[in-house]
Amino acid sequence: MKLGGFDHNRDSFNWRVARLEKCGYIQICSEVHGAGSAVLRITKNGLILLEHHGQFTAVMNSGTVHLPHLAQAFHAIELNDIHLALARKNLVAGWQSEVEVASFNTISHSAFQKDYDAIVDVWIEDRIARFALEYERTLKGANHYQRIRGLLESEHQLKWILYLAASMELQGPLVREIGSVKRVAFANAGNFKEELLDTTVLMGNGMLASRFRDLL
Repeated sequence: MKLGGFDHNRDSFNWRVARLEKCGYIQICSEVHGAGSAVLRITKNGLILLEHHGQFTAVMNSGTVHLPHLAQAFHAIELNDIHLALARKNLVAGWQSEVEVASFNTISHSAFQKDYDAIVDVWIEDRIARFALEYERTLKGANHYQRIRGLLESEHQLKWILYLAASMELQGPLVREIGSVKRVAFANAGNFKEELLDTTVLMGNGMLASRFRDLL
């Protein structure tokens, strides 16, 4: 809210959040612990209110039977931290969340090959560069990565896809499973939040390294 210039008063912000929670438009996720603060999620009534004001997505709306599972909370929080790290350095020219990307893919004739975690536009001096962002918290099975490889190899709208791993232990298997795909770069999420576009990324099964800024 502060970085976007929408609000600079934390007390005022807290009052509005409390009011939204009291009215049932958002709710505290009491089952989510260890996030450092309360985690809140939107409710069906909250989605109805947004739609009343013209804010609508095709893949998550008041008619959606199942809203995102609470198991996805920490995945969303980490993506938010990455977004904030870029925004604090005035690097963000645009950020499309997974919900927005999935909605675009549902209704567009020029859809991306995958519902990426985010499509990010960043400033590099006086120009804008775009990349897809994927954040991997847990290792999946071989069949999953075989399907992902096929999707990424068919992607022609994006110059680079950045895979951020939650840990160094996870990054190695990711590189082995997907590293053969051109235009895919890998890094550790913690390093990226510190170094941002100057992060050293791996490509080509880990055989090549470069600053992400130089690739963009």
